[in-house]
Amino acid sequence: MLYTATMALLAAFVAKWSNNLLGQALTERPLVAGLIAGLFLGDVQTGVLVGAALEAVFLGMVDVGGSVTAEPVTATVLAVAFVSTMGMEQGTAVALAVPIGLLGGLVYSVIHLSISSLAAPLIEKAAATGDPKKVNLVWFVGGGIKHFIVAVPTFLGVLLGAEPMSVVMNQIPDQVIAGLTASGSLLPAVGMAMLMKMLWNNKIAIYWFLGFILVAYMGLGTVGVAAFGAVIVTLVVMNDLDAMKKEKASIAAGTVAADEEEDFFA
Repeated sequence: MLYTATMALLAAFVAKWSNNLLGQALTERPLVAGLIAGLFLGDVQTGVLVGAALEAVFLGMVDVGGSVTAEPVTATVLAVAFVSTMGMEQGTAVALAVPIGLLGGLVYSVIHLSISSLAAPLIEKAAATGDPKKVNLVWFVGGGIKHFIVAVPTFLGVLLGAEPMSVVMNQIPDQVIAGLTASGSLLPAVGMAMLMKMLWNNKIAIYWFLGFILVAYMGLGTVGVAAFGAVIVTLVVMNDLDAMKKEKASIAAGTVAADEEEDFFA
């Protein structure tokens, strides 16, 4: 279990640190973090499946300003570890990942504020020298230390929580497991609803209803709906381009008419 916990630690560290190192590369999103966890834990298929399920859950959880809603990396890596090493049901792992992510968000906030407060004088001192290399060094080392500490709860969760969780899971009645699985299946709908609440626009709402009809009543899959959407996007773009051409032509015609009128009265 120590090896699994170490791999989980490295997966969480890589997912978190590379996101900032590469300039918000979205590696901390559950879809990518699940893939990274699957690579480190030797179960890519489980990592991708769990990451995709959690991506739908955390889709509408966006950090605004200084607020931190949830920490998806810890939740994703732990969920992948529980499924791949303990044989836990995916729905149950997804349901458990939500409170883990919320708790991880609080831990991340405390660690982030603490490390940032300690590193601020060092950054100011490096900036006072006027040497960009020193500033980059402080930023690089400080960021690495911060994200390593952030990944430690993942290590402890797998090392200390996996075995007790396995014992507890064996004692939980099947009805409770079924309830957790059902709630885990419903959570993606909650994530989509949160995203729709932020992005809802009356002008594009008709396309959402069109997609719902295609899936619910016509039985189209994801690829079919995506292809249908691509056709609609192409038509909209073509109509917009035609409208722009007509507008430019009308402006040009108006300019020519005005010039001819000025020449007539000159």
